[in-house]
Amino acid sequence: MQKYSKAIMAVVATVLAAVVAALGGDGVISAVEWVNIAILAVGACSVFAAPNVPGAAYTKSVLAALAAGLVVLTSVITGGVTTVEWLQIALAVLGALGVYAVPNKTNTLVARH
Repeated sequence: MQKYSKAIMAVVATVLAAVVAALGGDGVISAVEWVNIAILAVGACSVFAAPNVPGAAYTKSVLAALAAGLVVLTSVITGGVTTVEWLQIALAVLGALGVYAVPNKTNTLVARH
């Protein structure tokens, strides 16, 4: 389970962004809010697929931060940021910080004699 902790953090941020969009504002998920959810979902998939290797200790964090950046960009260029979009941005940033905060867990072989 610890092996997937970073991906779980990204999935939680995605699910919460969807819940905020569904329950917040006017109760209808707008096109921009759907795009933000999709960006976070792709970000979660990339965090899951990125390897845990010593030479790339920050790969998963960078991918999560890029997804958060795209959520900000999408919200800003569409003509103003709504309250729900601000909440999605906050969740994207918190998700990226969560991915960073969780330590990498790699598979290690233990020799038994």
